[in-house]
Amino acid sequence: MSILACLIGILTLLISVTMQVKNMDRKGQTEEERARAVENRDLKREAKELEEQIKKLEEQIKRERSTVAELEKLKDRQVVLKEELADLRKAEDETKSDAELQKIAENLRKEIVALKKERPPLNKQLEDLRKQLKERKEAPEPPKSVQVQPGGVGLNKARNIFFVEANSTGIVLMEDGKEGKRISKGAIPSNGDYKRFLENVKKTRDSMVLFLIRRSGNESYLWAASEAENKFNLTTGKLPIPNDGKIDLSLFD
Repeated sequence: MSILACLIGILTLLISVTMQVKNMDRKGQTEEERARAVENRDLKREAKELEEQIKKLEEQIKRERSTVAELEKLKDRQVVLKEELADLRKAEDETKSDAELQKIAENLRKEIVALKKERPPLNKQLEDLRKQLKERKEAPEPPKSVQVQPGGVGLNKARNIFFVEANSTGIVLMEDGKEGKRISKGAIPSNGDYKRFLENVKKTRDSMVLFLIRRSGNESYLWAASEAENKFNLTTGKLPIPNDGKIDLSLFD
């Protein structure tokens, strides 16, 4: 029993000494050492927040596997954050000066604030990119064909109607209800094919030229109509074409 009592006494003494040493260590810390300990604790907390930010950005990048250039910005941000995280881990080294620790901590705080501010624009940007990707995947529908109806402007003036399409680049002579010879805008006054076309109209009894005008074809129409009216003394009419679809003249067959 005496041996056991001695052992218990020695153990109690060791515990007491250990506690006293720890208390002495704490009391022996300077204000700077305690401040550094607090700073390191805060840095570790901010490191955890930063790692969460990186994880969120990485998840965004994984969701968007497109090669669209804007997504590279997210990858660039990921690289920057990882570099800053590496700096943070280095900052936990006690050999770093307080000024260096403070500078790194302040930079990280600014980075986190900036990320929070950028979050809405990033979300909007990703949403816009998703829309663009969807539009690229979906083939655009071709413009609907335009069926020209008898009884339009000037159509009651003649039985035999010759059609000319007027667009932004010039005119198209319609032959048998289909697109024929194309003539550029600048060549309209001197083009031989257009002159022969107008000669044929003039030789046909009870005839006229009907210009089918695209949305951007008014200037071409003015050139072509002037040629038909002034040089060949022909009757003309016009109809606007609402879109860029194929012109359907089947009702005039």
